[in-house]
Amino acid sequence: MLKIIIILLKYLNSYTICSFLFILLIFALPFKTIKAQNISLIQDAEIELYIRDWIKPILNVAGLNPSSVNIYIINDKSINAFVAGGQNIFINTGLIIAAKEVNALIGVLAHEIGHISGGHLNRTVNSMKRAQETVTIATIITAGLMAASKAAGLDTKVGLAKLATLGPSIAERNFYKHTRQNEKYADAAAIEYMTAINRSCIPLTDLLKKLGKQELLHENRQDPYLRTHPISQERIYDIMEATKNIKINKTENLLLDEIRFKRIVAKIIAFTNTPGKTLLLYPKNSSQTDAKYARAIAYLRLPDLDKGIKEIKELINLDRNNPFYPEVLGQMLFENGQIFDSIKQLKISSKLLPNNPIILLSLARSQIEYAKNKENNEAIVNLKNILKIIPKNIAAWKLLSIAEARNNNIGLAQLASAEAYFLLGQYKLSIQFAEKARNSFKKKSPSDIRALDIIFFSKEKLIKMENN
Repeated sequence: MLKIIIILLKYLNSYTICSFLFILLIFALPFKTIKAQNISLIQDAEIELYIRDWIKPILNVAGLNPSSVNIYIINDKSINAFVAGGQNIFINTGLIIAAKEVNALIGVLAHEIGHISGGHLNRTVNSMKRAQETVTIATIITAGLMAASKAAGLDTKVGLAKLATLGPSIAERNFYKHTRQNEKYADAAAIEYMTAINRSCIPLTDLLKKLGKQELLHENRQDPYLRTHPISQERIYDIMEATKNIKINKTENLLLDEIRFKRIVAKIIAFTNTPGKTLLLYPKNSSQTDAKYARAIAYLRLPDLDKGIKEIKELINLDRNNPFYPEVLGQMLFENGQIFDSIKQLKISSKLLPNNPIILLSLARSQIEYAKNKENNEAIVNLKNILKIIPKNIAAWKLLSIAEARNNNIGLAQLASAEAYFLLGQYKLSIQFAEKARNSFKKKSPSDIRALDIIFFSKEKLIKMENN
């Protein structure tokens, strides 16, 4: 089920001291800098699972640990993908839709993985620092010459004005040279990775050609990918030359990958557009799986439950091993007040895809909302399983607090709230709830020790904040 999470940011980009640096590669920025904008992240079990399956072989070839690389889907119609803050890959929904073919999307992600394996984040930060130093030195020299000229009674305004622009100009050229080198390296890496896993780079070339045509557009109308990954004819030619003699054998998995790709595209379109537009793009006369999927979601969002349930149940009957059809049905039933029925569908989904945190979270939410003892206890078990996998899942801690309170376990409810507030950075509240929780626990019990840890680390964070 597509969920959109808004990240509100507090930090400004400290690197953009020169005008040309505003167009620097976004993957060079620290992760907190991504939080300097309002970004809508989409959380969806199906999309994340398929993308992870597609890039796992590439990560292995690149010598990277797949479990250490995070994937984030941004709800943005512009075409873009980038790496930030280490091994975090961000993908716009616009890129997924524009890719048209699964290998085009995988090719772009292989390119981004090339940036990670090449250590370009640290190198670009260093390049930016050198550019900053060049501008600073040029500014100091210019200021000194201006002062000396004035003291000597010389009029050198024109010459010094030209000199004043020389530092930024040199810095800009050096930075662009560094950027082009990074892109060339990442392209070569993508070709190497794609060939190693027997995937074609031709769809990637087609996508780059399409994006390259935007070069004549005003910058405001260009997709961010073009500005952060400069696309020249030379670059496209080099990729074509490097791949023209590579023979790729079509695999049986490619057809399944294309079906899955079309399905996630349909899902994104159905959840991010109005139902009316979705139904125009996927009309009733289309019997393709992706079309039925999009229509099911559109009808359920109207809401026209009868039509939506009919479409999704047809898909379930076609593929009873697919965990995402009952997940979508369960979520839409929940949103339309049919809580018990939503639990049944989400249990089916969870059984088909065990221990998936996103599906388990949806199931736990429905179970807590149903407000019966049996379901509430099941929700607690599910939430604890989520937290074993993702200890920093704020939503799971919040729901666990509600579920424990329902069972009159006030101390555990307060401790769960303390965990959530700590992760949210609200350290005063985390201390308050942890201190309250301790009143319910035996001294030196595991829960009491955890509450003490939260208090200690919260106070430590507050001291650091005061000193900054």
